[in-house]
Amino acid sequence: MIGVLYVFHGSQKAEKNQAATAFIKQLETKIDPALYQATAFLENHSDTIPIVAEKMIKNGVTKLIIVPVLLFAAKHALVDIPNELEAVKEQYPDVQFKQTETFGSKSGSRQVLLERFQEIEAAYPDEQLVGILVAHGTKQTDEPQQVLTEIAAEIQQQVGFSIIPTSLKGQEDYLEDIKKQVSTDQKIVIVPFFLFDGHLITIMKNKLNEAFPKTDFILSRTLEFDSRILVDLEGIVKGAITCIQ
Repeated sequence: MIGVLYVFHGSQKAEKNQAATAFIKQLETKIDPALYQATAFLENHSDTIPIVAEKMIKNGVTKLIIVPVLLFAAKHALVDIPNELEAVKEQYPDVQFKQTETFGSKSGSRQVLLERFQEIEAAYPDEQLVGILVAHGTKQTDEPQQVLTEIAAEIQQQVGFSIIPTSLKGQEDYLEDIKKQVSTDQKIVIVPFFLFDGHLITIMKNKLNEAFPKTDFILSRTLEFDSRILVDLEGIVKGAITCIQ
């Protein structure tokens, strides 16, 4: 039997983890109901990857697809998830494992991000705007920043102002990037490229207040578990199912 294990980072806010589980429940209905589908978390939840994966295997799963519900292939997808699975693989050597790609570069996320900037552009028709697209970021690999830069350029072509790609913890320093814009006459629009408004967004807001106490930023919503992301995840899962059968 094929099983699909959806993996979230996990939030310190219990309601966000509940929202993540509800989000995946919507996706489960679009996938073959004969498959065993479950959700696990890297942090801040008792449903860890080893616990849930072992439960799935004990219930008959022989081919396990792991789907990182993460924007980019950074440390969590490249290191943490494989590490969490290592003991399970050793214990069940006959089970086939396949980890999929992440979803941040897909069309659903791009559509939502474009919409966030367009909403603000429409709300401030008389303002000179400059956009800051902020992702989590990583120093482990260049790929997330490259994708972020590509998405920013794509959005910039469709709105009437510049979009600067930067990150909280990556190779680009978001505070420095924002500082370069603060002295201009432009209104700074910040769109967080995150699945939901969690702990890191709170930290970002606090740091912005500390670094720029006199600056009034326009801060948009995150992706907020938008349903368009489900389409991307559905495609990823169905592609993996085809490969593993």
